[in-house]
Amino acid sequence: MIKSLKHIAIIGALGTVSSIAILPATAQLGLGVGVGVETDIDANVGVRTGDPHARHSHQHYVYDGYESDRWHTRHEMRRDHTWNARYNGYDCYDSFQYTWEDGERVRYDSTFCYDDRGRKYEPKDARVVVRIH
Repeated sequence: MIKSLKHIAIIGALGTVSSIAILPATAQLGLGVGVGVETDIDANVGVRTGDPHARHSHQHYVYDGYESDRWHTRHEMRRDHTWNARYNGYDCYDSFQYTWEDGERVRYDSTFCYDDRGRKYEPKDARVVVRIH
């Protein structure tokens, strides 16, 4: 009789172990059992919107006494038709602007010039972006 109880206990234990082994990993985690399953899970969740500035919705701000989203000149602009060989333009001048970029406040520093027809343009690679903290 004792031998048959041992056999029943062994068969029951094997049945329990085999049923745990075929359970999904989430059920095994709930039971605190790991049967050679990697339990480290890393998940990143992000939300994309059509507007890269959605967190701030283009709020205007004043920084250091200057309004955002407007170009401000550093010095007085003069139109005396002086050629600037570095930027291939006339009467070049430096400007800056406070604005938003990728949800952060930034300052753009750039140079603007005039072409031979008097049209203002920003030379290629003249803009520098500085993050404001």
